[in-house]
Amino acid sequence: MPLLKDTEREQLRQLVKACLLEISKLKIELKKSQNESSISTETESIRIKAVKEEYNGYIAKKDEEIARLNDIIHDKENEIADLDKIKEYFEVIISRPKKDLTSFQSQIYEILPYEEDSSENLYSKLKTIGFSELSNENFEHALRNLERKGYFKSTTDGEKIIWKKINK
Repeated sequence: MPLLKDTEREQLRQLVKACLLEISKLKIELKKSQNESSISTETESIRIKAVKEEYNGYIAKKDEEIARLNDIIHDKENEIADLDKIKEYFEVIISRPKKDLTSFQSQIYEILPYEEDSSENLYSKLKTIGFSELSNENFEHALRNLERKGYFKSTTDGEKIIWKKINK
């Protein structure tokens, strides 16, 4: 007894062929989808890379702007320090003189630093502050008077006279 008739066998063979053909079509579509997916992934990674580069460019611009603003702040801080120094000199110049000093002697005493220095350097400091009309002779005369009154002490170092301000 034959299990299948020839026509049934033929139909079964055609059915298997159709299934195999359908499987081949599905494999081809699967490969297309995988290719499209990889292209989509590549496109997405390219887009992400472009966004990252744009973001990094934006960060670099902001960093440059921050550096520029920090420079401006530093310049302004220097200006403020200079103005504070001018304010300090102004307050010294307009302050009441010490009891036993003239106004001019008191100004010189208050403006000059406590460190030891040569009379030439002290004179140049006063000139840069604003005592442009002060002659070197008058300055040295004022220092001698301040020394006589106990506000400065002088020593000689070779040919130079070194002055030291005394805290009074």
